[in-house]
Amino acid sequence: MSIYIIGYGSLFDKKSRQRTLSNVNKIQPILLNGYERSWNAAENITPTLSTTYVGVKKNDNTYINAIVFEIDQEFLELLDKREFLYTREKVSYDSIQQLGSTHLKISNKDEIWIYVTKEVKFPALKNPIIQSYVDTCISGCFEIEEIYKIEDFADNFVKTTTGWSHYWVNDRIYPRAPHIYQPYAYKIDQLLYKNLKEIYLKITIE
Repeated sequence: MSIYIIGYGSLFDKKSRQRTLSNVNKIQPILLNGYERSWNAAENITPTLSTTYVGVKKNDNTYINAIVFEIDQEFLELLDKREFLYTREKVSYDSIQQLGSTHLKISNKDEIWIYVTKEVKFPALKNPIIQSYVDTCISGCFEIEEIYKIEDFADNFVKTTTGWSHYWVNDRIYPRAPHIYQPYAYKIDQLLYKNLKEIYLKITIE
């Protein structure tokens, strides 16, 4: 029996994964049926850290794009600490559709886990969506598109995520030259403008 984790936000990004899970090298893009992704996981520890992240909840009528990867048992506790805003729950093998030409050898005997939002909190003035986190998620999507030759993975992230809000701040470092710090900055902005124009134009810059 193997253990697999489903990632659907910042874990798309290789650097973000490796900060916690340096031993994870191979991921598999998937569609996950029966879940809804939303801006619903807020952190209110300090004023500088208060923000809202994406989380998921069960919804039989929806799907999201995501990734799945294998993890050793010893790293589950480490990941649980990282995902303290969430509760780890088992996912049905039948709810996963692997994308791309190569697939992981996942079977219905394996354990598949996802982190579900523990306490739902939506974006607000004190805990907005922050651009640096949006950048991490979407740049990870662009990486996946390039590596796995999958079209519209980033577009699907935006479209299958609910709860986009005007409580959204641009916290990129030196935003007038964002490509220095975020290589996908312009592509991310074009994608967000295309899909979320009314909200996106109201983002404030910190």
